[in-house]
Amino acid sequence: MISKENINRLFAYKADIISVLLLTLTLPLFFYNLGQTSLGSWDEAWYAEIAKNIIRTGDFLNLTWNGSPYYDHPPFGFWLIAISMKIFGFSEFWVRFPSALVGFMGIIATYFLGKELFNRVVGFSSALALASSFWFIYRARSGNLDVFLTVLFISTILFALKAAKSKYYLVPFVITISALFLTKTLIPFTIIPSILLIFWKSKYSLKELIAPVVSFLIIVGGWVIIQMINNPAFLTRYFSIGMPGVQIKTSYLDNLKLSKEYLHNGIGKWFWPGFFSVLGTTFLFQKRFYILIIFITIFYIPFIFSSKGHIWHLVPLYPFMIMVFFGFIFVVLERVVRVKNIIYVIIFSIALYTSLIQIRQLWYQFIDISAYTSDEEILSAKAGGFTEDFFIDENFGPAAVFYSGKNVTKVGNPNLQDFFNEQKSFILITTKNRLDQADISGPQYRIIAKDRDKILILKQDE
Repeated sequence: MISKENINRLFAYKADIISVLLLTLTLPLFFYNLGQTSLGSWDEAWYAEIAKNIIRTGDFLNLTWNGSPYYDHPPFGFWLIAISMKIFGFSEFWVRFPSALVGFMGIIATYFLGKELFNRVVGFSSALALASSFWFIYRARSGNLDVFLTVLFISTILFALKAAKSKYYLVPFVITISALFLTKTLIPFTIIPSILLIFWKSKYSLKELIAPVVSFLIIVGGWVIIQMINNPAFLTRYFSIGMPGVQIKTSYLDNLKLSKEYLHNGIGKWFWPGFFSVLGTTFLFQKRFYILIIFITIFYIPFIFSSKGHIWHLVPLYPFMIMVFFGFIFVVLERVVRVKNIIYVIIFSIALYTSLIQIRQLWYQFIDISAYTSDEEILSAKAGGFTEDFFIDENFGPAAVFYSGKNVTKVGNPNLQDFFNEQKSFILITTKNRLDQADISGPQYRIIAKDRDKILILKQDE
């Protein structure tokens, strides 16, 4: 039987339970039609193949792809994809499932972070707005690392705030920050100033912090040491991947414009409210705002020095810009409107109205779309049935590797006739037009399959 104490506890969390249940209405945004299109080469099939190799080899620390070591990113995100495929199989749905699930969990985490910093209405409105952000949903429906990173940023700040008040949250805080640093290269360091601000003047003694710090160093530092032993150039690679194209001699204004467009397109109608709120809250002199603003600023600065940033790199900023906006609106309204219920209605109305507009748009743009099987998948799967070396004539290596189960080499010679003369026996995905341009006649090869403009051909020893 359920005790009276447990019933009372449930009633105490009634508002949170109702809020979470309402947020489950966003689940179709994450899972509907999730597996009906082929994996894209960059980065879905690439990451899926790395995760598949974890299952094949049983080595969860040393990642590999296409027969070579992979050092671009740490392993945590690949572990999640590997677990999903190990349990459920190597399908598009289960490759994307971890991102979708973590994305939905990020909506819930955003609610609790907003509640922790402000109140439930700000948290709920921020969560709903995040679920309407175009590129958050798009990347949550894709087998990549960006949503893992985003949600771990949210969770780490949430548990840091909790841990600053109670030592019982130190364990989940250490787990989330360790997972954060094991998800992507270098960029997790941008959270450190916000974490230091959260714990500034906390009641912990130095002795109480030793265990959490040592645990973090063992988990993350242990992985770093293993990588340095296996690859002496690991740290150079770590920084070059983590700061792509960052340099002093660059056009700061052009980079600023480009990253602004990326951020605006990715977050939609929440961009300008978030931008002006970040500016406005700097003058409120409240620690809760500075925790968010410092993270936003430090995260964004590298994009001013690089033209190599992409729209998905800015996804982690979405929940924090949105939360600053709703928090700012709450603080401003609190000073002019005396009835809190009116404030809550205004905030929720803004969130609901704008979110529904964007959700309707992204539903038809990203979710309710026709099923699609790529020619790379179809032809690569057929190539997997041959013993000959597998070559491709375009840049879709990850899809070719994942769907064929073979190591794949891209044709390096732009002259296909020279390639044919050099290689005695092989299978190749190319186009008929490329063969004709190189004056390669039919007797030199046999067409195994064709799809759209691509063909799979076989050349064997004469």
